[in-house]
Amino acid sequence: MQLTRRDLGKATVAGLATLAGTSLRDRWTSPLLAQAPPAPNRSYFNGVQFGVQPFCYHDLAMTPENRGELVRRLVQNGMGMVELHNTWVEPRFNAPNVSVETARQRLKEWRLSAQPAFYETIRKEFDAAGIAICTYYVNLDTHSDEEIDATFRAAKVLGATGCVSSYGLTFARRIAGFAGRHGMWMGLHNHANLSDPDAMCTEESFVKAMAMSDDFGVTLDIRHYVAGNGDPLAFLARHHARTRAIHLGDRRRNGGRSTPFGEGDAPIVEILRMIRDNQWPIIALLEFEHGTLRTEVEEVQLMYDYCRRALAA
Repeated sequence: MQLTRRDLGKATVAGLATLAGTSLRDRWTSPLLAQAPPAPNRSYFNGVQFGVQPFCYHDLAMTPENRGELVRRLVQNGMGMVELHNTWVEPRFNAPNVSVETARQRLKEWRLSAQPAFYETIRKEFDAAGIAICTYYVNLDTHSDEEIDATFRAAKVLGATGCVSSYGLTFARRIAGFAGRHGMWMGLHNHANLSDPDAMCTEESFVKAMAMSDDFGVTLDIRHYVAGNGDPLAFLARHHARTRAIHLGDRRRNGGRSTPFGEGDAPIVEILRMIRDNQWPIIALLEFEHGTLRTEVEEVQLMYDYCRRALAA
């Protein structure tokens, strides 16, 4: 059956599962992943939990030294949730007289020896500001197996329910067994690189990866999915039970440019109302790449205001 956008916006969760032919596996029944998402906080608005992918603050280097400023900006934007990159957390060992190999080895040694108290202190910084760390973003493809396990342990102490990374199907096969043994989930995040058969970019690639492990969840990047000419509404109708979060931004189709909200081809309003109306616990993480003459804080505020207007109707 062909679903129209209107059908998708009105359908109930049960109806969508029936119409789209969602299997029991796609309903994500793994007992490890039965945990509830973080409780709604101050950026929960009319049935949708919002947060920020802090890449939005383009002018702010993502380093531990700037973590305090990140927290201040999140509070300024009224955010109560964040997807935290490991670069805001981990020390750097690169220096003018240190080789790449030496810096890499020192970072590995640090990851394997870091104590829970280190991460607990960072979590307290965010807790004190009323900000939940929902996911931990780490590019794991250069990590050893021991570092991957250490990263999941760190994420758990930080309060995250899962980790997210950008990788393809080959790496997905390697990492498939890690998240579950830590009682967490591993995010599948897409880009728009349609020319790479290994890339996570189409619905087909997501389905292949999800079949590798029940502990894989989806972090659907709306901008990139639209740029790759995908239909995010149809994707969410079929795979909402495996989708834990979206990176919410706007972009033109056919590999086009990123745009301010409402100026591209992403159905942002319809997506938000779909999540709200079906009461799906999918976190909407605001993210933008387009150039702006405004400050990053002002741009994030405009995005958030746009979303709240969409949900006020």
